[in-house]
Amino acid sequence: MLKKVSIAATLAAASLMAAPANAQIGVGLGTDVDVDLGVRLQVGDPYTYRGYRSERWYYDDFERSGRYYDAYGGYDCHKGFKYTWHDDYRARYEAYWCFDDRDRRYEVSKSRTIVRVR
Repeated sequence: MLKKVSIAATLAAASLMAAPANAQIGVGLGTDVDVDLGVRLQVGDPYTYRGYRSERWYYDDFERSGRYYDAYGGYDCHKGFKYTWHDDYRARYEAYWCFDDRDRRYEVSKSRTIVRVR
C-alpha cells in the first residue's frame, strides 16, 4: 500500500513539473499566442492619474491670512484631493483642510467625498 502511494505521489509531482509556467491562448489553426496587455496595475499599487501621483494629498492654492472659519472650526480652510484605491477601484478623495491653533493642518471631519476614477 505504501509503495502505491509513493508511486502516485511521484507521478503527480512529475506532472506538475511538466506543466507550462505561462498560460497561452490558442488562436486560429494551431497557433499559440502569448497575451500581454502591458498593464500590470494591481489594487493597492501606486499609480499616476493626470500627472498626480496617488497616495499623496494635493491642496488648492491659497494664501494664509489667519482667517477663522466657524463652519469648519479652523483657520485658513481650503480644499485638498488625492488619488487612491477605494473598494478595489481607483478613486479620488476630496476634503476640506484647515489649520488648528498650533498651525497643524487637519482634515475637517465629515468633509470627504469619494469619486471613482476610470
